[in-house]
Amino acid sequence: MRSLTLILAAILAVCSSAGILSETVWQNNEKADRDLCRVLLCDDWQLEDRAREQLAGVREEDVQRAIVLFKDLLQRDSQDAYRWADLGEAYADAGQKENARYCYDQVLALAPYYANLLLRAANFHFEFGENKEALAVTARILRLTPDYDSVIFSEYTRLVAQVEDVLRYGLPEDSRAARSWLLFLIEAGRIDDAQRTWNWVAERSYADDALAGGYVEFLIRQGRPDWAASAWSSHLGKRSGDYRQCSYLFNGGFESELAPSPFDWNLARTQGVEVARDCTTAGSGKCSLRIEFAGTQNLGFAVASQVTFVTPGVYRFHAVIRTESLTTDQGIRFRISDAEVPVRLDVILGQFTGTRPWSDIEDDVVVPSGTRLLQVQVIRQRSLRFDNKIGGRAWIDDLRLEPIGNRSSR
Repeated sequence: MRSLTLILAAILAVCSSAGILSETVWQNNEKADRDLCRVLLCDDWQLEDRAREQLAGVREEDVQRAIVLFKDLLQRDSQDAYRWADLGEAYADAGQKENARYCYDQVLALAPYYANLLLRAANFHFEFGENKEALAVTARILRLTPDYDSVIFSEYTRLVAQVEDVLRYGLPEDSRAARSWLLFLIEAGRIDDAQRTWNWVAERSYADDALAGGYVEFLIRQGRPDWAASAWSSHLGKRSGDYRQCSYLFNGGFESELAPSPFDWNLARTQGVEVARDCTTAGSGKCSLRIEFAGTQNLGFAVASQVTFVTPGVYRFHAVIRTESLTTDQGIRFRISDAEVPVRLDVILGQFTGTRPWSDIEDDVVVPSGTRLLQVQVIRQRSLRFDNKIGGRAWIDDLRLEPIGNRSSR
């Protein structure tokens, strides 16, 4: 036992001495490093640092020296995908494309689930204009993790000329990645690419109401409410019912859960009032919109609102309303205005206070030339009276905006 202890101590002393010599006397001596490796005393970290320093150099001989060092490191562990990637990068910097390709092929084989290494392989293919190969690798990354979405999508917009190539090769058959790509395009304001991507997403049924709502809101901001209305109707499918056929308001009876879209009802969230869909009472069907005021505020706000794409002409607005102990002189009213240029059209209809059973309101609205987007709101205006804090409840149902006469509904 004592002999074994002495042997181990001697080995440790030799290793320690070799390490000290490597870091001092033999520093930057590649032959010494190779000799140490023959007796299993390699200083890999120092050799890696030296190789990276050479690779960062500006002279051609620096890159060639880096190649030699990375090859030495790889000989010590040929199954290390990181070392294959390092050598591939050095070959690429030296313009030795086929050698670099071989190295990155090894990376793909050894580390198929390491996203950071796959990204290095993709960058190699992008660097040499091999977009199809690069897109196949980035699609693999997108399937693995969302961590590199913004990096990859930035490269797509910078290096890939046709968005169709991204859709064909650069996205996995995966709804998460497709939605993320569309949202990236929306954020970047790339309307044409977003439209093509939306069509691709919609064909595969990858879109939910939130994504569709975000997309149509983007189109409206970009000045294309016509595209927005078409996309929303197409997304709804059978759920659209008579929307844009008999009525230009969606979900006017509140029979469906409200979708996060400008083409569905957007409800207020304000102190002193609760606004919610109510399926315990209705003017028709099963549900309505309930508005309950706490009697603590003199509110002036839009309780609920929706926008709709229209063409000039005459429309008939219809709604039913019920009130219960609704106080003050300012109760529930309806406002219809041009959502883009309010001076073109801005009308306020009705005034409902006190207590009354379900009652109809109906009026014609003339949409002038130039108006494309209407905003329909349920509102309460501020009262100028001393006793101005509104309390009580109201229910709204069966809102419709119907075109009158022979006209296109699209």
